[in-house]
Amino acid sequence: MNIKTLKTVLSVTPADQTIMLKGPHGIGKTEVIRQLARDVWHQDCIEFQASQISDVGDLIGLPRINPETGHTEFVPPYWYVKDENGNPKPVTLFLDEINRGTTLITNAMMQLGLDHRIMQFQLAPGSHVICAINPGDDGNYDVEEFDPAKMDRFVVYNFTPEVQEWIDWAIDSGINSLVTGYISQFGSDLDPYSNAAAAKTAGKSFDGILPSRRTWVRWSKFLDAGLEAGLFEGPQGLGILQESCAGYVGQAIAAKFKTYFTQHGTGLDAKALMTAKDFKKEFTKKIAALCKKSKIEAVQLGNSVATYLHENEGKMMTGAKPNDEGIKLANNFCEFLKALTPETRVEVYTNSVETAREKGHKWVRNVGQGCPELKKIYTELVDIQAELL
Repeated sequence: MNIKTLKTVLSVTPADQTIMLKGPHGIGKTEVIRQLARDVWHQDCIEFQASQISDVGDLIGLPRINPETGHTEFVPPYWYVKDENGNPKPVTLFLDEINRGTTLITNAMMQLGLDHRIMQFQLAPGSHVICAINPGDDGNYDVEEFDPAKMDRFVVYNFTPEVQEWIDWAIDSGINSLVTGYISQFGSDLDPYSNAAAAKTAGKSFDGILPSRRTWVRWSKFLDAGLEAGLFEGPQGLGILQESCAGYVGQAIAAKFKTYFTQHGTGLDAKALMTAKDFKKEFTKKIAALCKKSKIEAVQLGNSVATYLHENEGKMMTGAKPNDEGIKLANNFCEFLKALTPETRVEVYTNSVETAREKGHKWVRNVGQGCPELKKIYTELVDIQAELL
């Protein structure tokens, strides 16, 4: 079940039914539940990982003797919050890796999942309990396998998010374009695979480090910092790139990423440019450097941008008005032109904009409506053309 379908299904699932998500680590289970808790159920999301809990008291609270009755009772755990009237507040409990904890921890989580209560503490009506487990049948995880009698008590979904879902999210979240470009080309390297597959893929170079969606995010942040510091430049730069990348996603993939980096090191491809979240921060300096290095390559990049806009021109308008995507593409195209040197800008305008207009491509009009500043730029370029003639 992919992310979109899972969100749709869980948003209408009765709160008293406990969901079990089954899937490898790092594929986005936690983030999906956080989004549902925040945006759909409007509840605080309380997260527990069974493998990281050392004391069951974190879940069930601690015992004390009631001085009035002399009986033992449990102090409510910190996550069992109440409203101003003293009534328990509905919460979303996400119980992760419940098949990786000690027996006491797993049993406590099972009671929360099945009964929506722990000891004398009943969850407030409307609370949601979502459990998650890592699969034990692929050789990657040291986990307890739940028998059919246990699994029968949950609604079980195999969580299999699509690669494109992550790419779309990554672009919107500002993940480095080299990472999104690499995953677009090598989608099978996004998620962890079985040890058997890793051995077959990497051979003797398999070092036990597997990729995941969250490790790619961490690598992207390091890559941003490394590029900013010039870490990957010079004769030792590519070696540093590969060694550091290997710490995040493993040696085999790091070697592939180094090759990709040498071919696309600038990150300047049309899709990355036009879908950038912050064009000035990500690409202005890189485009200026490209113009200095090779005007021909800069003009070719302009042609690629024009092709991308032509392919997506139908997505730019809602009726007669530019929509959010159209405005984003128009503004990024404007920033692209402004980042070019004046001489290169004229050639890109002549080869891309004027040619597209002559062919009747709608994107030229669409971006003009989405970013009025383009009209001024076009006028200035026409004047420059006249001077050159």
